[in-house]
Amino acid sequence: MSDTAELTYELPKKLDAEFADFRRDQASMKMRLSSLEQHVATMSVDIARINVELDEIRGDVSLIKRRLDLAEA
Repeated sequence: MSDTAELTYELPKKLDAEFADFRRDQASMKMRLSSLEQHVATMSVDIARINVELDEIRGDVSLIKRRLDLAEA
């Protein structure tokens, strides 16, 4: 095989090996992104729950203020 033919043959082999590494890295990033998406979804649910609890606490504090005549008219 001539040098040109040999180099031409080696280039696709090298590219294939590099793309295999790229595919592994891409799969790893995909898993990490999926994990992050799950964490964000969980945090969103937690924040919504906390907001509901805060609204209840605010209502209770307002009621206490009215009963103790601490609320301004």
